[in-house]
Amino acid sequence: MSALRWFIGIFVFVAVVAAFSGGPPPGYTGAPGEPTCISCHRGFSVNPDDRGKVRLEGVPIGYVPGERYILNVSVTHPDPDRRRWGFQLTALTSLGNAPAGEFPVVEGDRGLADPIRTQREIGMRQRQYMSHTLESAMDFPKPGGDRWSIAWEAPVSDVGGVTFYAAGNAANGDRNSTGDKIFTASFAISGVLRFLPEEAFALPFVRPIRALAWGDFDGDDFPDLFLIGEGEYFLFRNDRGKLVDVTEASGIPRLGLGRAAAWGDFDGDGRLDLYVVNEGQDFLLHNEGGTFREVAVAAGIVENASGRAAVWGDFDGDKHLDLYVVNDGQDVLYRNKGDGTFVALDPTSAGLTENRRGRAAAWGDFDGDGRLDLYVANEGPDFLYRNLGGGRFQNIAPSVGILQEGISADVAWLDFDGDGLLDIFVVREGQDVLYRNRGDGTFEIVDPEVAGHADEGSDGILAVADFDGDGRADIFVAKAGIVFLFRNRGDGTFGRIVGRPGFTILPVSLPRGAAWIDFDRDGRMDLFLAGADGTYALYRGRVGG
Repeated sequence: MSALRWFIGIFVFVAVVAAFSGGPPPGYTGAPGEPTCISCHRGFSVNPDDRGKVRLEGVPIGYVPGERYILNVSVTHPDPDRRRWGFQLTALTSLGNAPAGEFPVVEGDRGLADPIRTQREIGMRQRQYMSHTLESAMDFPKPGGDRWSIAWEAPVSDVGGVTFYAAGNAANGDRNSTGDKIFTASFAISGVLRFLPEEAFALPFVRPIRALAWGDFDGDDFPDLFLIGEGEYFLFRNDRGKLVDVTEASGIPRLGLGRAAAWGDFDGDGRLDLYVVNEGQDFLLHNEGGTFREVAVAAGIVENASGRAAVWGDFDGDKHLDLYVVNDGQDVLYRNKGDGTFVALDPTSAGLTENRRGRAAAWGDFDGDGRLDLYVANEGPDFLYRNLGGGRFQNIAPSVGILQEGISADVAWLDFDGDGLLDIFVVREGQDVLYRNRGDGTFEIVDPEVAGHADEGSDGILAVADFDGDGRADIFVAKAGIVFLFRNRGDGTFGRIVGRPGFTILPVSLPRGAAWIDFDRDGRMDLFLAGADGTYALYRGRVGG
């Protein structure tokens, strides 16, 4: 035997041993017409028991052409001898079984700086394979299963529905293929996601709109609309996709100078009540089964300041909703006593002393101590009140990275990067700000150009929701004459969606309200947008043709 033939023989032998050292790669995914890799799977049965699983998370209800999605693949099996794990993934069109989209290969050290582990292509770029969990001093065997993140770029055009076929390998790590197990599963997307204006949607008036609040006040699972006009209030019941004016029958006052509203079940009877922020005494409208009774003063709420917003939240953990009212000047925190009444906390002793023109507020437990903290957006320095317990708060904004200059208009908490920590998005005059929670009690400003949420404008409002159903919070911002929809791609960046086919969302001159709702209860989010000049629109989420 020549030296060259001897070397080739040794190389082939080593390669074969390496391939089977902890169980074969999955070999096929169960896609239609896909042949079994005989050399890898001789003697193997697919899905040999119902105890092993391969799962795929992050699959949207509908895809946006050309957008990147981060999918999380997991392979699990409860047997204690399962010590090595692998998977293979295919994306095909649902009708023609043609390759659908791309799995971009991302190079990086496994899970260190980049959460996407090294990938490699198989075959004609139809499938993506990620090598088995390694047994080494640096990567110990993982009993129970393993999990990977993998990038999928949706087709650049509408190719109809897409189906993912996944195979998972649960190997016993005995250095040969005997006893290893293969599992398959499929996951479907119905088609392209679009947001289309609902031409038949109409409110029975065209008047200036000051504020709005959606909530299911009658318990039929359809969101209803409370709307504040110029000196008027309206309550519309959602009659399975049609709004009906029930203001007179509900007992809600027709006239008043309202600025904002917030739904919340303050007495725990299972029915949503309504707080209305007025120029003058506010309303607390108690829901008595479809009709409302005004109880603010009787409940201990005497609020004559010039208010801007109100937010419900159980800050003291007693299972009763408390109320924070944002004012032009000193805000007020009302503690719910649990007997249908409230008491206003002394701002000095509670640590809530401030004198700013407030615009909005949001509750969120950013430090994970089980107590709700409070962010207040002001025309001036914003406040981040850390809940110290015992009815005491401390404004830590200046010391934790929150900007102390500029004008803020709206705020929301969200975990945009999926690390289990609440981050903050603030709509401001000019460029908005995304604060990433570092996990050590401080925040860092995320570069809007790098993250892809760059914008400009004034008079901003905010609505946050997972509009495409991939498990990640997305951001909608409306400013004077312009709108932004930032899709959370799952890799720390956002895609600017407005203007793409199926996402023609028309701006309003002065936005006064925006909300994500499932208006028709079809399982897809819809978007409602209203302006000060009385213009409004409902954009229905659609998947498919």
